[in-house]
Amino acid sequence: MELGFLTIVPLILMVVSVIVTKRVFESMIIPIILVFVLKDGTGFIGGFVDSFYEVMAEGTFPWILMMLTLFGALIQLLLESGGIDGFRRLALRYIKAERSSLVFTWILGVILCIDDYINDLAIGPSVRSITDSYKVPREAVGTVVISMGVPICSLLPVTAMAVFVFGIMQDSGISGENSNMLTEYMKVVPFLVYPMLIVLVAFLLAVGILPKIGSLRKLSKQMQEETEISEEHQHFDEKGQLLDFIIPVVVLVGVMLYTNDLVVAVLIAIAVCFALYIPRKKMKFDDFFKNFFEGVHSMIDILVILLMVFIFVDGLTRIGLSEYVIETTTPFLAGGAIPVLTFIVVALLAFGGVDYWAVILLMAPITIPLAVSFDVNVYLTMAAAVSGAVCGGTSCFFGEQMLMCSQSVEKKPTELAVANLPYSIIAFVGTAVIYAILGFVL
Repeated sequence: MELGFLTIVPLILMVVSVIVTKRVFESMIIPIILVFVLKDGTGFIGGFVDSFYEVMAEGTFPWILMMLTLFGALIQLLLESGGIDGFRRLALRYIKAERSSLVFTWILGVILCIDDYINDLAIGPSVRSITDSYKVPREAVGTVVISMGVPICSLLPVTAMAVFVFGIMQDSGISGENSNMLTEYMKVVPFLVYPMLIVLVAFLLAVGILPKIGSLRKLSKQMQEETEISEEHQHFDEKGQLLDFIIPVVVLVGVMLYTNDLVVAVLIAIAVCFALYIPRKKMKFDDFFKNFFEGVHSMIDILVILLMVFIFVDGLTRIGLSEYVIETTTPFLAGGAIPVLTFIVVALLAFGGVDYWAVILLMAPITIPLAVSFDVNVYLTMAAAVSGAVCGGTSCFFGEQMLMCSQSVEKKPTELAVANLPYSIIAFVGTAVIYAILGFVL
């Protein structure tokens, strides 16, 4: 049964509810029920259960479950060892103001560009005590962090994103079977406008050239008016040693680069923490595992929300949301307008919670042949799809990137999303204008 416009109603209800209530989990209940009522009628409970089992059995969520719980454990161990305090003590020798603390956060985003999950989850705990010392709103920290992870990874030709996009390019006939991935993806990189702009926007925000807008302005003013910082952030372990932080993090990054498996990298980093802390009596044996499970427990809330998001998106897929949006917009894809409309459609779908990898996969078979037929640069069109996915995926109020980043800076997802949105819009508008020009010029 064709549902037409009804396919988009649960998503609209979800977005409006999140904005109004500023609560993600509660805002998902009615839209999820509506999705499965549309799909299965009176048998919606059975449809929900089927979707639950499918999500739990599917590879993505179990991987996220394992990765997040282990990451939570690692971060808690780094905190309790005093290693992060040692890192903070060193950083404060060179960081003397709000601006330099945000610039430092941006630089860490560049350094840890090998994986977006490492960016989203590791940078927040590493810098938030430093930025707290200078009364920087954590929403500002989160805005810088979320603007770095996925965008920077998309600009690198040696990431999973590059492999994925190269595969699509081969399937769509842009690249031959024997083409070099590095060479081909580098033809896409110069046209990845949104990732470049949002990284630039984050830098301009960090250095103070771009002012704080919207909720960030209000939050910053409130924090600067406070005469004291909470006791939690005034004190830290003076005996904390930098090596207790640096060694596990270096191992984490090194193993990730070697194995390209984040779960394995986190497991080995935790094992290094054990070998580093127990013999030196930084932690007792019992305390190590107590902290381990406290870290795991800290991720429960985000995992429950992510599970509901996955079920919601699965339901939207079942009722044909993506197909409806694509069918509705395809007639407008013509000539030089193909890149900019590709960017906008993909961004909106990703913002609505559709997996940004999946939406690229859906759009490429439509937009690439159209680009060829209208003699539009195919690498530009491919880049527009990737840019849209990055834009929507990192701006979505209930997306996994937003949820993980909010966890790392210890703020509600809606608070971070509202603070981040003006800067995403700036980059979005700039990108749309550039693609509109390039589509007709190239």
